[in-house]
Amino acid sequence: MPSGNLVFSSIDQYGKSRISKKGFAQSRDLFDTVIVVLLFSFIAVFNSTVLAQTKPVIDANAWVLMEINSGSVVVSQNAEVALPPASITKLMMNYVIFDRLKLGDLKSSDQVPISEYAWRAEGSRMFADVNTRIELGHLLKSTIIQSGNDASIALAEFTGGSEFAFAQLMNQEAKKMGLNQSNFVNSTGLPDEGHLMSALDIAKLAGAIIKDYPEFYTWYSVKEYSHNNITQYNRNKLLWKDDSVDGLKTGFTDEAGYCLVGSAIRDKQRWIAVVLGAKSVKSREAAVLELLNYGFNYYDTTEQLNQQGGLTSVKVYGGEADQVLLQATAPANVVVAKGRKADIKVILHHSPYFQAPIEVGQPMGLAQLTLDGETLVEVPLVATSEIKLAGWWKRLVDSIKLSTKQFLQD
Repeated sequence: MPSGNLVFSSIDQYGKSRISKKGFAQSRDLFDTVIVVLLFSFIAVFNSTVLAQTKPVIDANAWVLMEINSGSVVVSQNAEVALPPASITKLMMNYVIFDRLKLGDLKSSDQVPISEYAWRAEGSRMFADVNTRIELGHLLKSTIIQSGNDASIALAEFTGGSEFAFAQLMNQEAKKMGLNQSNFVNSTGLPDEGHLMSALDIAKLAGAIIKDYPEFYTWYSVKEYSHNNITQYNRNKLLWKDDSVDGLKTGFTDEAGYCLVGSAIRDKQRWIAVVLGAKSVKSREAAVLELLNYGFNYYDTTEQLNQQGGLTSVKVYGGEADQVLLQATAPANVVVAKGRKADIKVILHHSPYFQAPIEVGQPMGLAQLTLDGETLVEVPLVATSEIKLAGWWKRLVDSIKLSTKQFLQD
């Protein structure tokens, strides 16, 4: 059965409560019940007030806090405004390379040439020598750990033929992922007209990297990187300040300001925080930590509808079986205020009966998760088994039963 409170919308059950006059004890019980209800109502209001009073106040152009499994955004500002992302751009560059490695189009051992254009890259660099070849995996680590612009351009040229052509691959991937406020002109994040991302798009992209490529995500927590006898350190200083933080990326240009996307996992919960256009390195770090702590301190995550035995059985007429088991198409991940998981209600919307034939996976209704009367998420219900038509005699008997049932209901 679901972990929330289960309600069947196909069954209408109403009752009227009456207060009997059998003595003082019952009156006292009623009084005690009223007091308990009022107390819990007060606690709920108090908790909501505390949440409202403690919402983060972030001094930046845009920011967002997202829970990874549900994709729920609990607090944000200008989350869908397209802004210059600086080197956070490299997350999308990384994702495209990760995808090509997975498909086998690229190999980590590939030797990538360093062009003069890549060698002359401005900003953060790995100091790759011009007209040399460097292993693709080594270059990729440079873009992740110390944000090498020369490495980014070399990878873009090797994969796409030119940096601009590679940017079109980035745009194609962004479109597939539904990053509607993103447009890429280069692979580095250096200032370029029309090169933009939103804080929400960045959070979604970070989540995709974490979920789709866990083997590469570990690189985002590596603290130092060396090339040509030069050791450079990860620019995400939160890796030193909070052990639960394990990624992802910083960025800075005069146009973009100080940017940071960070992710942390505590007690199996993972949150992603994005801050764009902060005033300094310290302020972007403080802002991301404040957002992450807010998520962990004030919200619970829960997976609902994850039972293997299905959610409910429903009567079937005219089939070889008399019942069909319904289940959700997928577990539902939801985020609620601390202490409210037990208050989630699961309402199943479906017909009171079905007629054969029924196919496996056939849509049969909807599971609705609510809290305080508000819908959190809706998940389709499907049949877990095939039910073929019965023989003529059972179909005839079931037809009579069904006609009688419908007549009595009318």
